[in-house]
Amino acid sequence: MDENVSKLMLEPFDLEDGSLKNVTPEYAFALGVEWHLFRQQLLLNKPFRVICLPENQNRFVKLAERHRRFVEDRQTGSADWVEIWVGDLIAPGSPGT
Repeated sequence: MDENVSKLMLEPFDLEDGSLKNVTPEYAFALGVEWHLFRQQLLLNKPFRVICLPENQNRFVKLAERHRRFVEDRQTGSADWVEIWVGDLIAPGSPGT
């Protein structure tokens, strides 16, 4: 499959965790925009850090793992934000793969 086409394919937003219960449409839109920006960074295949809303924390970790990237999530000094650090690709045959 053409690499450009595969980058455009949709991925699951992982709604099953209940993180969108009682969320306003405006906040849900913000979560979606944040997810899209995270995914664009991920596709560059370079390490990066991002601060995100807590509802996207697990979603971003799962997304990075699906792309076979090393990922860590950390609390910040604020309850309103979480830091996600995405590292290099995990080599095939590495422990845990």
